[in-house]
Amino acid sequence: MNSYVKIMTARSVPKLIAFCLIIISSFTLYAQQITNTDAEPDYWTNLYNATIRYTVMQEENSFDLDLYFGRNGSLKSNLEYQGKWWVKGEEGSQLFCYEINSDLRDPSFLSECFPLVLMNNPRIGARWFAKFDQGVMYEAIVVAGRDSE
Repeated sequence: MNSYVKIMTARSVPKLIAFCLIIISSFTLYAQQITNTDAEPDYWTNLYNATIRYTVMQEENSFDLDLYFGRNGSLKSNLEYQGKWWVKGEEGSQLFCYEINSDLRDPSFLSECFPLVLMNNPRIGARWFAKFDQGVMYEAIVVAGRDSE
């Protein structure tokens, strides 16, 4: 019986250690997706819990659009738009990108990528003007909470 325990221990310990290291590293990799980015941690808190309200400026038909960024990369809205978001690039030069689509509204596709480092001072009430990649201007504001999702 003692020899069986010695053999099991000698063979199982390295496998157990390897298994534990794999589990620990997988948690670390997931955490790095958010913690090792160019944005401050408060940016992610605001992104997942606040509403980003866009006023999409078109000559004849400007409209307000509330976007809700999900932790899983999903993007929902109060209108017919839905889409996805992601971070790309190396630390120090990362871009935050998103795109939204609608089968019922015009424009039917909007997207944007911007340097994540611009989000170093996130706050409720932050307001900015910019342009989607498609040339459509917008004004955005970070609004506390989420009315609907």
